[in-house]
Amino acid sequence: MSFFADLRPDEHGRALSGLAGKARSLARLAARNLPTPRGFTVTRDVFAALCPEVPTFTHLDDGTFARLDQLRERLLRSPWPPGFVAELRARLAAVGGPSFAVRSSFAGEDSAGQLAAGVYESYRDVPPAGVEDAIRKVFASVLAPGAVAYALAHGARPAAEALFVLVHEFLSGQAEGSAAFAPVAMHEPLVTTRRGSLDDADRAKLADALAALVSDDGASEIEWVKSDGRLVYLQTRPYQPPAPSKPWSGFADLPEAERDPSVWHWDAAHNPLPLSAAQAGLVAFADEHCHIGIRQRVLGGYLFYTRQGAWSPPALPPEMAEEFYSSLANAVDARLAHLPQAPALEDALSAFLFAYEPIFGMLQPALRKAHGNLRAFLEKHVPAAREQLPILRSGVRSMASERTELAKAMAASSDAHEARARYLSTFGDEAPIWDISVATYAEQSEALATRVSFDEAPALDWQKISGEVEAALEASLRESWRQTLQLSRTAVALGEADDWLYARTQAAVRRALLGLGRRLVEQGRLKRVDDVFDLPLAVARAVAAGANADSDLAALAARGRNAWLAAKENPPSAPATDAAAIRGAGTGGRAIGRVRRHRPGERTDAGAVLVAATLLPTELPLIEARAIVTDTGGPLDHVAAQARERRIPAVVGARGASTLLQDGDLVLVDGDAGLVVRLGA
Repeated sequence: MSFFADLRPDEHGRALSGLAGKARSLARLAARNLPTPRGFTVTRDVFAALCPEVPTFTHLDDGTFARLDQLRERLLRSPWPPGFVAELRARLAAVGGPSFAVRSSFAGEDSAGQLAAGVYESYRDVPPAGVEDAIRKVFASVLAPGAVAYALAHGARPAAEALFVLVHEFLSGQAEGSAAFAPVAMHEPLVTTRRGSLDDADRAKLADALAALVSDDGASEIEWVKSDGRLVYLQTRPYQPPAPSKPWSGFADLPEAERDPSVWHWDAAHNPLPLSAAQAGLVAFADEHCHIGIRQRVLGGYLFYTRQGAWSPPALPPEMAEEFYSSLANAVDARLAHLPQAPALEDALSAFLFAYEPIFGMLQPALRKAHGNLRAFLEKHVPAAREQLPILRSGVRSMASERTELAKAMAASSDAHEARARYLSTFGDEAPIWDISVATYAEQSEALATRVSFDEAPALDWQKISGEVEAALEASLRESWRQTLQLSRTAVALGEADDWLYARTQAAVRRALLGLGRRLVEQGRLKRVDDVFDLPLAVARAVAAGANADSDLAALAARGRNAWLAAKENPPSAPATDAAAIRGAGTGGRAIGRVRRHRPGERTDAGAVLVAATLLPTELPLIEARAIVTDTGGPLDHVAAQARERRIPAVVGARGASTLLQDGDLVLVDGDAGLVVRLGA
């Protein structure tokens, strides 16, 4: 039985065969005459003596977890094989030094496609008396649930391959970090420092070492420490650079003459998800018939807009906005009142157009002007008060405050049916997402209590701030201040009201499409009523008018749904200029999903974006997620490495993300740009 193996190259300068993982990489580094720490390895024979029988695991369940707990406990308590301790202590004395690094060095790590970054335990700065315990813990880590999950995911039998524990002198040094280079994917080496700093000469040495490794092994990563003025190499492994993202080709949907990406802006604030075929058709329909100061296009499934080449209706003065809205609302009410519950599609579209241009082309610009006037007044006369703008616009009686009051009453009322009816009578035509394919609250009234939330925002004394501003003004400006503030506060209320009015007209179009969908299901032309929203609006209009009798609508709807799913998997890049973006280091790929804050031990939905202050690399193999965001970490750390290996979009080192992002927030994780952006809806 052989308890130990050396790291020295053989007489021909070749690394000793039979080693695995980190021990193998140290031997290979030494064979290249690169400085490495003194050390040795503990072999699998020791593991076999401590834990002679490991069953074949094929899956993870409660029974497997219990059996793994038993095996690890046995391994931690079994006696050392005869002679092991004496030889271990002799080897520690020969290596010398006040402390040691005790690291996993298993066959199932540090190889191409199977890096197992951080999956197994390693310990730093271990005193001689603690090395025995650390060796046991490293061996035991191969039987941890995360390690077993990792092995099974790679088609390996847990604990069946070569198992070594690497023990070497611990070098704290003046700096430490990692470096990586992939010639095809990178222009120059990526060097990160977890502690301390490097000068240009050190960076040049790292680059030379990487170049030698890359020439023989391809893309490589090295771990280093600077000790006593020289670089010492602790590990080398294959480097898996971020996978090239699927190129976003949405701009190809534009005519070539308009294909200037710099002038088109993703409307992620209002429509962050891909639009259904019906909603995309509604956008094109409105853009064709209405002038609102912007042009809109659905590109790659997502809503974009530009002001270039757009025409605006005559400007509406802000002081006329309230009267204009009242007149428009009355006219829209009259039109909607004449529509049946399931109106004809063309009648519903006519009502929609009637409201669309006045709302977006005249009213909303006037409201933006009112807010801009308030900001400009403060910037000119009381610039110190600009930060108080949110308070000055708070406390406005509006649809938002009415919505909150009704939601609170619904949550507190003993008569849930009556409270729900009051809410739906006003806000039933709204939906959680601005897409015609999404059911309105009136359609999902039983689930309304869980769909609608309200914020208990603290009361803000806008009048106190207004008085302070007024006191700082010359007497001749005070009346102008009061009028400017009042118009901006009125604009807050009207901004909520026009959204409410728009939702009612869009709901009428939805009801018309649902009526058409029911007829098509009865005729056997669609499988489900909601499939009508996966048809292009132009097709739905033609069918409603009696045309396209022979077309395969079910196949067309399936293509529309598949296009939506494909678009969701390939969102646009985050705008690099987005001031609200949280920045970090990306691992490649992009994904949109809802936040699930990390709670150790709780299972994460595979479709969620997992957000955590930090993650243990040993738990990552047990985590399923659409994307990962962490406050801590760097591009060459364990979380990033595992995310790249699993092709999970991630942004690490995104400081503040776990505080700023809450459960349910819809976010874009742009692992190409290293950005996390909170989206609307």
